[in-house]
Amino acid sequence: MRVALTGATGFTGRFVTSALEKAGLTPVALQVDLRNKDAVDKVVDATDFARVIHLAGHAFVEAADWQSFYSINQLGTLNLLDAVARKRPGARCIIASSAQVYGPHAEGLILEDAPTNPTNHYALSKWAMERGAELWRDRLEIVATRPFNYTGVGQDTKYLIPKIVDHFRRRADVIELGNTWVRRDFGDVRTVADAYTGLVQAAVVPSVVNISTGSVSSIGDILERLTVLSGHHIDVQVNPAFVRKGDVEVLGGSVATLRQILPDWQPMSLDDTLEWMYSVDDSQRRQP
Repeated sequence: MRVALTGATGFTGRFVTSALEKAGLTPVALQVDLRNKDAVDKVVDATDFARVIHLAGHAFVEAADWQSFYSINQLGTLNLLDAVARKRPGARCIIASSAQVYGPHAEGLILEDAPTNPTNHYALSKWAMERGAELWRDRLEIVATRPFNYTGVGQDTKYLIPKIVDHFRRRADVIELGNTWVRRDFGDVRTVADAYTGLVQAAVVPSVVNISTGSVSSIGDILERLTVLSGHHIDVQVNPAFVRKGDVEVLGGSVATLRQILPDWQPMSLDDTLEWMYSVDDSQRRQP
């Protein structure tokens, strides 16, 4: 099976490419500016594929260029779906949304039918993407994934866990963080890639599915684990600029739906992920 893949060279895309190949599938990178409808039409029309995994998007929540969230995440996705519907009607399209669509007032292990309440431009663009994709459901089999936090080797240090790991690897004396008491669902990019690969192959898929671990850890837990792993202690200072007001204490995703579809899928432990990120050789840090 040939699987068209956007964002193939990005952090997640590199691991998804490897996972597809390990499963005996053929990933085909779609390299195009999704904002350019004519270019999207041409690339999709010239590509042979059976199914699509759409990962490309504008991802960093704190980015100041809020217009790009909508032009890429929302309108770019709709350009892609429109082109795929004409090239390969009925094709399965797995589109990467985000658990952030549930909003800051969601708490506990969230099910897919929980109310949505996006409260930043990134989350709103993903919610708008999901809603817009509904207009193509009569022509395509669309699966909207809602990944919770996940990390791994190669993720930029502007994200929280790579930032913390990088400080321990450099044996920094001080790190500035926000709320360390919140507990979140932290997954591993390798098992996220396995989930995408499984959703491509599954006989039956839902319209919306969380990609999560079903367990939560605090930032304090991560700091403690890396202290033990590295033998190094870092002084944690709270930077008010990093503190999110109204943070809920516990936020994670129910994994029940994903496990029902993919009964053999299992998330990696956070300990395994942190050890991998801390221990990997520098020459491999941009490689899956």
